[in-house]
Amino acid sequence: MKEEILKGKKVILKNLEEMDFQRIFKWLSDPDVVNLLFYQYYPPTIQKMKEEVGKEHVSKHDFEFVIIDLKTNLHVGWAGIYDVDRINKNGEIRFFIGEKKFWGKGLATECVSLLRDYGFAELNLHRLYGGANIENVGSLKIFKKLGFSEEGISKEGFFKDGKYYDLVKFGLINKL
Repeated sequence: MKEEILKGKKVILKNLEEMDFQRIFKWLSDPDVVNLLFYQYYPPTIQKMKEEVGKEHVSKHDFEFVIIDLKTNLHVGWAGIYDVDRINKNGEIRFFIGEKKFWGKGLATECVSLLRDYGFAELNLHRLYGGANIENVGSLKIFKKLGFSEEGISKEGFFKDGKYYDLVKFGLINKL
């Protein structure tokens, strides 16, 4: 598979490689990080991650990237467009910054902007959607800032760590 590189002013998104799993494993073992996610990865195993990513590369329904901070050249997060439906031309954006010292610096906003542009221009998608734990104020702001419309709230839409959480759903139509 050719290496995809999406470059912004603050971040570069590049294809996930095997050497990236250890860092992602560390983040997905950190309660502060996984507490904000609406999807359940905890407790992760490196082998399970390798298997899942391998399936995703073969299926071409998922496009995963590592987020690299341009200032430090550090791998700071994980993102992608998932469940790409080639018939209906839509896909789901998911992202997180795992390195906590990089939270609140605009990296995730630029990451989602790059994914949005990639999804519409390169994957020829008509619609992108995403969701956020209602308690994850940062992610809610990112979707709104980048023009996604709030499409609704899935009351108690996901279960994690013995508790139900509301999931805010967002969508964006390609107007080009």
